[in-house]
Amino acid sequence: MKQDWKAVGSYGTVGLEVVLCILVGLFIGRWLDAKLGTEPYLAVLWFFFGLGAAGKAVHRAWREMQAAAAREEREQGNPAPMFDDRKARADERAASGHGNRRADSIDVVPYPDERQPAKEHDER
Repeated sequence: MKQDWKAVGSYGTVGLEVVLCILVGLFIGRWLDAKLGTEPYLAVLWFFFGLGAAGKAVHRAWREMQAAAAREEREQGNPAPMFDDRKARADERAASGHGNRRADSIDVVPYPDERQPAKEHDER
């Protein structure tokens, strides 16, 4: 339970960090514009610097979340799947000789019970 609140605290501040990055960039640009008389160019430039810093903060938080999820999965014995199950079934079907499919093809219908019955062709 303590870990859940720790995650809420660390990831819940990302929005605040994004807003602050953008506002700080904008205010630095406006201050420089007032000092140098270059309105509105430096304000726009520093606004985009703030957007870049906000994007970097979001990317950092995303990487931390991915690392935490992977660590939790390892610790709890629930590893992420290493391959796509649909490809494995297509490989098994190709190896058993069912159908005219290549071994690397992927079945577009994920479950066997959802397949449509094969249409019978009228041979004349």
